[in-house]
Amino acid sequence: MTSTQQEAPQTYRWLILAAACTIGFMLVGARETLGNFLKPITSELHWDRETISLIAAINLWLSGLLQPFTGNIMDRFGPKWLFASSVTLYGVGVLLVGFTQTPWYLVLVYGVLVGSATAGSSISLSNALVAQWFPAQRRAFAISINNVFVALGRLALLYLSYYAMTLYGWRWSHIYLGVAILLVTIPAALLFPGRRSTERHQAQAARQRNTVSGPLEVARWSESLRSWPLWQLMGGYFVCGMTVNLSMHFIAFATDRGYQHSDAVLAQGTMSIVTFCGSLLAGMVSDRIGRKNVLGLAYAFRAVAFATLLLWNHWLALYVFAVIGGLSWLAAPPSVIALTGEIYGMRTLGTLGGISLLAHQIGGGLSVWFAGRLYDLTGGYDFSFTLATLALIGASLVSFSIAERRYSTRYLAPASAATGN
Repeated sequence: MTSTQQEAPQTYRWLILAAACTIGFMLVGARETLGNFLKPITSELHWDRETISLIAAINLWLSGLLQPFTGNIMDRFGPKWLFASSVTLYGVGVLLVGFTQTPWYLVLVYGVLVGSATAGSSISLSNALVAQWFPAQRRAFAISINNVFVALGRLALLYLSYYAMTLYGWRWSHIYLGVAILLVTIPAALLFPGRRSTERHQAQAARQRNTVSGPLEVARWSESLRSWPLWQLMGGYFVCGMTVNLSMHFIAFATDRGYQHSDAVLAQGTMSIVTFCGSLLAGMVSDRIGRKNVLGLAYAFRAVAFATLLLWNHWLALYVFAVIGGLSWLAAPPSVIALTGEIYGMRTLGTLGGISLLAHQIGGGLSVWFAGRLYDLTGGYDFSFTLATLALIGASLVSFSIAERRYSTRYLAPASAATGN
């Protein structure tokens, strides 16, 4: 790897992207299967939905709270051993879910163990890593490829977990899934650069950089908290997490309305297929029309999707939600990470990406728990989904208001480094 930095545009950066895609496929895909298991777990263990929703929320909150710290570790020491240790804990935690008997046990293995492991292996960290190794004109597109494999993981593991559950039950399904995570993700994590490779790449990038420093570029991550764009990005990402993580209740919502479980799974799978296309499209469009515009459109599309699900009581509404919502589901991360780096610089992107994901996970945890709590109180999800729709409208307006042209280096750099308006 002595020539890694010189050949990175052609070789090593693509290996990093491939490893990131593999990890995202397995870990995010595994997390999205929880909705499949919600009713079987609560039925067998005689829990209410608030209990398992609160455990899922603890997972999200803990992973979010640890994100700034794991991001700082990656910025300082490189991603290899951070990811390798985290994916190991993640696989072990998922495997241990299969032995659940009490709520406190699930809090420990899923809420704490898997939640902590998620903080060190999140899509936010891998997106930041990809952003650091790819040039500006390909940055959002490369991140979108990483997110495409997340969508593929959601699709593949959603169906595989459903059929595994019908054949073996939810316990053995988790055991098999945990083993698969360990076998696939540990070798992938070991392909990431270590501390020395990361330091060499950062030094090389600093020497070769011919762009103008942005007016808000920071040497320390804490300096970014004094400026408005980071808070605008975090506010939108809070709502993104709030609405995306409501998908844990999607299958239960659909079956409560009288739709077949298999139809709900098929609709969620359809969303994953559309997400595949939406993520790629968002990455390409973001490099052309601007990051903030993609964010604003993504949140607006998602608001329309939730409104359709609420207002049209027909099985086709599931698929309208899947298609419109799928276009936006993973459209935000490429633009959030890319715009954060282009406003505040790449040096602290791991930490700032972690802070953004903290907002995302807080929103996700609150919505997952709140939806379960309200279900037990009211017997439905209508209020939760209505609140999500209104929040998305607000997030869209806030995103459109970001002063991207004023602060992003894409508009301050030489023409050779920029790619559009």
